[in-house]
Amino acid sequence: MLHGLRNDLLYSGTSKTRAVPDFSSLAEYASLRAGGDIVLPLTTPTILPRGSLVHRLLHGGPQPGSPWAALDDDTRSQSCWLLGGNSGQLGVSLPRVVRISHVVVDHIVSDTLTAPRQMILWGLVDGRENLALSRALRANSLDIPEKRTFPAISGGFPFIPLSYFEYNAHASNLTQTFPVFPFVLDSGLDFGVVVLEILGNWGGMSTCLYRFHVYG
Repeated sequence: MLHGLRNDLLYSGTSKTRAVPDFSSLAEYASLRAGGDIVLPLTTPTILPRGSLVHRLLHGGPQPGSPWAALDDDTRSQSCWLLGGNSGQLGVSLPRVVRISHVVVDHIVSDTLTAPRQMILWGLVDGRENLALSRALRANSLDIPEKRTFPAISGGFPFIPLSYFEYNAHASNLTQTFPVFPFVLDSGLDFGVVVLEILGNWGGMSTCLYRFHVYG
């Protein structure tokens, strides 16, 4: 069921930062090299740079400014997903259903004002067993601002909050790790589609998301 749902989406149009774990024993799922992809119906509309598709075909990588840039490993200046404002959301399809443990957000030192700040990680709930589990856990979503139970763009699908955190653009290490809520991890819920919702940035007129990774 999830495979079909994920394909339909693809083609239809405060936790605290923890010390970076040993990634060598963990799998990463959101990056383009791992098979991750953008779910456009769950992503804030973006004016794609001219020639984005041609750029991907010719250069094998996403055009800077497009949402796919956030799933690439290139963190050079301006190689980011560019949002025209201080909020928005990124829908990401993972190559398989994953019991998510944490996510990683990356930025660059020369552009702190455009760094995302407060964020919510959402998981799209699919499957009878997951739906039953999520209903039992929904009371824990009261820790989310405004007592919300789904992202700004939900497409009518059920969601559960996985993490609420703040990225620190002034930290010495700009590759920052954020765990999912313990109650989610302990529940055994797994997800094939996630949404990273950016609620604000560090004062810029626009927002740049340089890299977003999902581990589990």
